[in-house]
Amino acid sequence: MSIDVIFLGLDGVLFDTEALHLAACNAAFANAGLSLRWTLPALRAAAASHGYANAIGSAVAAPPLSRDKRRVAELLADKQHQFHQAILACPPQAQAAALALIEDASAAGCKICILTDLPAPATAVLLERHFGADVTSLFSVVAGGVSFDSASGAGPYAHALNAIGADAHHAIAIDTAVPALRAAAAVGLWTVSVGPYGTDVVRPRQFITFDALHDLQASPYTPDQQRPAPGPRLGIHQAA
Repeated sequence: MSIDVIFLGLDGVLFDTEALHLAACNAAFANAGLSLRWTLPALRAAAASHGYANAIGSAVAAPPLSRDKRRVAELLADKQHQFHQAILACPPQAQAAALALIEDASAAGCKICILTDLPAPATAVLLERHFGADVTSLFSVVAGGVSFDSASGAGPYAHALNAIGADAHHAIAIDTAVPALRAAAAVGLWTVSVGPYGTDVVRPRQFITFDALHDLQASPYTPDQQRPAPGPRLGIHQAA
C-alpha cells in the first residue's frame, strides 16, 4: 500500500516546543495569581490528552476555577500570548529526524501537510522562521488553530484530504496528542503516536523514518501483536 500523504503535528513532532509551553503555562498561572506550577511530567500528562497548545485546559477543568468563565478565558489567552512571545524571542529548533522524514517522503512523491491546534499566528511564526518562502511549496496544506474535538462536520483531516484529492487509507497522521490521533483515526488514517514521554526528562532523539512507516504499514500483524522496538514510544494503528 502506498503512502500518499503524511500529516504532521508541530508540537513535539516537527518542533521541540515543550520547554516553551511549560514556561508559558507557569507564567500564565503566576499572572492569574494562582499558586499552581507545573513540572515537565505534569505538562506531559496534560498534553497527552489535550495537546500541548491546550494543555493548560486541564488545570481549569475543575471547580472553582471552571465556574469563572471570564477568568478561564483570560488564563488561556495569556498562555497563548506567553507562548507566542517566547517563539518570537527564541524560535525552537526543528527536529532533525523529522526534517529527514519530510525530505525522504517528499522525494518519494508523498504530500506533506500540517494540521495543528496551535493558534494560526504561532503556526505561521514557527514555519516561516524555519522554512521561509519554502512553506507554500513544501507543504500541501497548512492549518493552525484546528479543533480536533469538534463533533460537527467531517473534521479537519477529511477536509484536508478532500482539498488535495487524497484517500484516507493512503494517508498517515503523526502527532503527540490523543485528540489529533483520534480525529485522524475516525476518518480512516493510519496514526502514529510519538509521545508523550511520561516522567522521562530527556526526549529520545530517535524519530520514525519514512522506510519504517512503510515497514509498519506492510506488517501482517495488528499493532497489539507487534513487540515494540527499543527507542521512542511509537504506536501505529489503522482504523477498521
